[in-house]
Amino acid sequence: MKVVSFRLWGRFAHFRKFWTTTSSLSYPFPPPTAVRGILVAILGFSKREYIEKTRPFKVAVEILKPPKVIKLGLNFLNTKKLTIRYKNFIRNRQKNGLLHTQTLVEVLKEPEYRIFVTSEDATLLGTLEETLKRGENHYTVSLGWANFLANFEYEDSYSCEPVETTDEVRTVISVSCVQSLEFEENHLVGREIIPTRLSAERKPLSYESVIFSLSAKPLKGVFKNVYLCGERGGIYLF
Repeated sequence: MKVVSFRLWGRFAHFRKFWTTTSSLSYPFPPPTAVRGILVAILGFSKREYIEKTRPFKVAVEILKPPKVIKLGLNFLNTKKLTIRYKNFIRNRQKNGLLHTQTLVEVLKEPEYRIFVTSEDATLLGTLEETLKRGENHYTVSLGWANFLANFEYEDSYSCEPVETTDEVRTVISVSCVQSLEFEENHLVGREIIPTRLSAERKPLSYESVIFSLSAKPLKGVFKNVYLCGERGGIYLF
């Protein structure tokens, strides 16, 4: 099976956890739904068709730098009643500072990832690979929020084979595929529940509990349903 990889990085990122309300917390990596959105920006699919167009893709995410999290207090403006009818009301309230609310937001600083992509559609995967090689994108690529711009760079393609079990994996992996896990000194391991698929209405269809390295190191243990990709080692595809 052919797998294409590219490096993805930026100054800031925010991938909002689906269960957060007032305070926006961020995953330390882009979940599969966000990665497919990035592929859409590169390939240029329209908003109406991109869910179906990206369905053949399977993706894996490797964290290349230990996540650095900063917390910012952002001022938001309540615009629910921002109409002509309420123009004077809004103007007066703005003068008194009564329409603003401050929200605490987690932001990732200088994140860097390696993204692995494969597809059942060989033509689609080939188009993606050629686009990555040229460094082109149809829409602006961002890391969660539109103003958190992303850089990307094509790396390589691999012939990957599934293995029954392996003792090392470099990417985020489903907890259901972890038979045992070895903990090492100064190696931080995280666990989250992430959305993995969206419906045509952009509503989550499935979630998975996953583990990942917060130290940007390979996970050691016994893992199943993993693909070996040459020098890159074991990866898990969503």
